[in-house]
Amino acid sequence: MSQKRTLVLGGTEFLGIHLVEALLATGWDVTLFNRGVTQPDLFDSLERLRGDRDGDVSALEGRTWDVVFDLSAFHPDQVARTADHLVGRCGHYVFVSSVSAYADFRHSGTKEEAPLSQFEGPVPAEVDGASYGPLKALCEARVTDLFASRTIVRPTVVAGPHDPSDRLTYWVLRLSEAGQHVVPPLDSAFQFIDARDLAAWMVRLGASRDNEVYNAAADSVPFGRLARVIADVAGVELQSVQLTEEQMAAEEVRPWLDLPLWLPPDDFGMRGFFQIDASRAVSAGLRTRPLADTVRDTLEWARARAADELRIGLSPERDAQLAARYGGRG
Repeated sequence: MSQKRTLVLGGTEFLGIHLVEALLATGWDVTLFNRGVTQPDLFDSLERLRGDRDGDVSALEGRTWDVVFDLSAFHPDQVARTADHLVGRCGHYVFVSSVSAYADFRHSGTKEEAPLSQFEGPVPAEVDGASYGPLKALCEARVTDLFASRTIVRPTVVAGPHDPSDRLTYWVLRLSEAGQHVVPPLDSAFQFIDARDLAAWMVRLGASRDNEVYNAAADSVPFGRLARVIADVAGVELQSVQLTEEQMAAEEVRPWLDLPLWLPPDDFGMRGFFQIDASRAVSAGLRTRPLADTVRDTLEWARARAADELRIGLSPERDAQLAARYGGRG
């Protein structure tokens, strides 16, 4: 059987790293297309095409691939620009969207048929926090219109080694330190997908040319379980400090930014954001590793990387200050 040829749009950051490694491990012939900005020397033995999805994509001209994995489109114009060279020249297209493409999360158990976000008025040229989800929905529509054979994957929060967002990494590092720490309500829902599990499954989807839309997520668990697993992996006692809504408001503790991966369930219609239904993906072969494995590997990676400050979350000083002010043993 001939070696499968694949093009990865992206491929040198986080999910892309794990995807390329999974493709190589299963014998694919991999070509990367990206700007050459993020870790440009990574995978230097592979063919690397340089271009910009907001500008020159001519490096794709005249080439053919069995499968294209698109990890880097955030605007429908980016999909269209590369599609000019890919439609009719690839056997299958796997597009990574996001659960943020859904219109709302007022209820748990969102399935793939749920309504997607839409814009009222012109489509913005720039991607930001407000436009990210609706633009991903438009990307999906463009992919569907252009590629007859395609898989659309909507992951929830993606986490694990190489995660540049530091959302899960914040908790893995902070709760592995002895002492009291400020946490969200321990019964609040928490859900993610390990990038390695997502990548391995995407390779299988590409190989089978599965023409479907999937949510991708591990089971939803209480945040308290995550906290306990981190403490157990690190060998420390869990000492959690939970602030009341009034205390959070008084101290200006911000959901998501200061306490990553937590959204008040009654704010912004987000009650079901961490309770996505991924049963269709599980039926199609998605397998997720134990939470402790993700925690352990993320902790090992985070401790070994260059010691930059975390990009998100309370500073160690602020965490300690609040824990001392409001704490008792959790």
